[in-house]
Amino acid sequence: MTEDSPIIGVGSLQAQSATIQATGRVIANFAWQHMKSARLFNSHVSKIEAATSGQGFGPFFEDIRSYASASIMASAAALEALINELFIDHEGKLRKSFQDFEVEFWGTSGVERLSILRKFQTALLRLNEPAFDPNDPIFLVADAAIQLRNMLVHYKPTWDPDRKAKADLVNYLDGRFALSPFPDQGADFISMKCMSSGCTAWAIESVVAFVTKFNQRAKLDEKKINAFLHAGA
Repeated sequence: MTEDSPIIGVGSLQAQSATIQATGRVIANFAWQHMKSARLFNSHVSKIEAATSGQGFGPFFEDIRSYASASIMASAAALEALINELFIDHEGKLRKSFQDFEVEFWGTSGVERLSILRKFQTALLRLNEPAFDPNDPIFLVADAAIQLRNMLVHYKPTWDPDRKAKADLVNYLDGRFALSPFPDQGADFISMKCMSSGCTAWAIESVVAFVTKFNQRAKLDEKKINAFLHAGA
């Protein structure tokens, strides 16, 4: 465990016959870990791209796609883990806003079952802060990063029934970042052209921008949010 890794320990120390035993609850901050992973994988994509610049499509692209897809997935996972951690924090304002946390958060109709961005919207409303306008560019770009993650996690070939949703996402993403120079023009946009350091950097920046704006309203845990925003930077 490194000193900058924000692991929160809650518990007490008991001395028994000159032996100190740690007891209590340890909460791992995995949102921070996901964000650090996203930046680490992004750096690997950048290094391979630099080393293979000017080359045609080759076996090295398998490594690029492994790191790029992992970075995109980790970025969205970081966003989801963060809002879950903020809700569950035993000392946080969000948890205390529930009358019955077990039912209202974990129950069959609870907050835990909401989509990622709806959880953020719900958090703001519980804090008596204005929710995001769904047409806010910051909200839209975060939603696109999550959709891109979903397209990769639940990947289907383009001829399957998700093609309209995929086409809409492609139209939104096209032109927002540098695509991979290695696949040919006819290659699949999501699974091939988006496998670039430009796309992974965009996904990370999208999450950072959204969380920054959310925190300006929520003001929940400055130390935790600051560590998240700079994890792996």
